[in-house]
Amino acid sequence: MRFSAIGISHWKSEVSIRELFFIDKQRREFLEFNTRNIPGGVIILDTCNRTELYAFCDPDVLVSALCKATNTDADFFSKHGYSYTEEEAYQHLFKVGVGLDSQVLGDVQIIQQLKKAYKESKKNLSGEFHQLMQAVFKAHKRVRTETDFGRGMASVGFVATQLALDHFKDLSDVNILLLGAGKMGKVTCKNLVSNGAEHISVINRTIERAQSLASSFDIKAHTFDELESVVADSDLIITATGATSPILKTEHFPEDGKARLIFDLSVPRNVEESVSQIENVTLVDMDSIHLANKEAIENRKKSIPAVEKIIAEELDQYEHSIERNNYVLPRIKEIDHHLSSITDHELDRIKNKVDREAFEVIEKLTGRIKKKVMAIHINRIENELEELRNEA
Repeated sequence: MRFSAIGISHWKSEVSIRELFFIDKQRREFLEFNTRNIPGGVIILDTCNRTELYAFCDPDVLVSALCKATNTDADFFSKHGYSYTEEEAYQHLFKVGVGLDSQVLGDVQIIQQLKKAYKESKKNLSGEFHQLMQAVFKAHKRVRTETDFGRGMASVGFVATQLALDHFKDLSDVNILLLGAGKMGKVTCKNLVSNGAEHISVINRTIERAQSLASSFDIKAHTFDELESVVADSDLIITATGATSPILKTEHFPEDGKARLIFDLSVPRNVEESVSQIENVTLVDMDSIHLANKEAIENRKKSIPAVEKIIAEELDQYEHSIERNNYVLPRIKEIDHHLSSITDHELDRIKNKVDREAFEVIEKLTGRIKKKVMAIHINRIENELEELRNEA
């Protein structure tokens, strides 16, 4: 069965389109139900910048399932999304995994998001799918250790911090509101603190989660009921939640004409679009995030050929491994079955003709002979496979 990857991402679709395909808990359950019969399982990757499905099936099956789950249709998806099969699909998955397809080149968060998606589907995946994902993870590890592709910070949270520094010059006196205490919020908070921010407040739907983040970075936690008062005091607001509709709206802002910078790092968007019309408010969403760490990005660009070489090597090794399994294993099993039948039959013939100690010696000797015979056949079969590869 051919491998397919389908999805929608920042490369082809703006945030207003991407948010139509976000996968919440209910949609995920519906999607999992509609893909339950796909042999080998399905991996669902859903991030701020992309919603993608990977599976060993026809891509139309995945497109249909995604559209049903998100109340869209195939024509709409075709206009804004993409479908890959076989070599293109493999290449795409590897590029996503190493950060080569990220909005921020070499984004360090994507591999964790992919590992999370893998973990959520792990129990339903085939052996071949497991091998593929391990190859992707190995490629990522090699890229980080063998190239400069991962050197320098270039996550979305870091870019937001750099943009804030460009705007304010000094963060020590800036009142910052962080709306959301999830992974993106934590990364952003860490970057802000390490760049001199001293006045950070965090608000989360769950106060316990806000307090946990606050205690980690020595910042202030507030309840959601305090949103308006904290917004009023804020110079910089960064939203990074998993909410499915806008949280920050025009009514949350006082009519004071105060200059405020807002970064909406969420998909779907957390900030009502009309907020951008408020006097002296600058709203920046994910589609407006630019690469602030230019030096790191340029170094990463220089590493792209080396990254692509690693992908090619790991993908080739994976494909050879699968080819070997499909060609060699059935033949080995057949030979092992025949050898076991012969040795078991012969051992049964003499079992009652010799004493127990002698029989155990003969049994061990027979086992060693069997292993040596198997090794000869395995070597022969692998040579046959290599000859077939060379002829191809």
